[in-house]
Amino acid sequence: MDLSLLRTFLEVSKTRHFGQAAQNLHLTQSAVSFRIRQLEEMVGIELFTRQRNNIRLTVAGERLLPHAENLLAGWQLALQDVGMSDAQDTQLTLGGISNLWGTFLQSILPRLANEFPGLSIRTEINSHQELTRSLLAGRLDIAVVLDPPNSAELENCRIGQIELVLVSHKNGVELSEIDKTGYVFVDWGTAFNMKNAKLFRTPVMPILHTEQSQIALEFLITYGGVAFLPRALVEPYLINKDLYLVEGAESVSREVYAVYGRQNPGYQDLISVINKLVEFELKPQANLQPSEI
Repeated sequence: MDLSLLRTFLEVSKTRHFGQAAQNLHLTQSAVSFRIRQLEEMVGIELFTRQRNNIRLTVAGERLLPHAENLLAGWQLALQDVGMSDAQDTQLTLGGISNLWGTFLQSILPRLANEFPGLSIRTEINSHQELTRSLLAGRLDIAVVLDPPNSAELENCRIGQIELVLVSHKNGVELSEIDKTGYVFVDWGTAFNMKNAKLFRTPVMPILHTEQSQIALEFLITYGGVAFLPRALVEPYLINKDLYLVEGAESVSREVYAVYGRQNPGYQDLISVINKLVEFELKPQANLQPSEI
């Protein structure tokens, strides 16, 4: 099969627009339309419903979507595997949610490379749902998440814990004053979101909603507000009085898990990597330095 047909199909399904897909793929719109017709003739059914300024996947298109993603991802992994040097005898695809990458996981990559000299590491940043799909499809070896999926095909191992504290750019802020100070909502997973909803007597509209604690930290330092952030990350700012704990707010603990497939052919190698992740612990790194803003 011509993989360019699948790439075009995925781009149109993402943009829902032939012109935008053509621009993204550096093709003419007629070339994109021709490729989609070729693919539809090949599978024997329409993949999109075409109405004026309204392009949607058909039921058949929705069914083809995950298969197209898997085929292209598998081909990419094959190219990487073939292109590996003789010194790199093992490949690891490590995924995680964006919040954990930006603060914690990025700093462990050099340590993993040092511990496993023959390891070729590929990274993926995605949502819990997409990481689970990649694990089940065999495109991902390990996913580091806050809420491990409930699947008989997957195993998980606790590799650490994050203590979240509510901090503010101003001293003396109380929990009841958050709506006046400006709440920055950082997405720390389902369990946190449920607890967060019960924290306030009345709903508080965030001035910023983000999945990355680094973004929230920089926002608090440069603009102001309050947010739940890892204690280990904000400790230097608390000591330096760049940030302050919100009075009356309890800390929240979130456990971090490494998730992997039971049938992964490199199962034993994965266990060795996960054991190292446990040893490394979660050490946050900030892009900013206290009082250097």
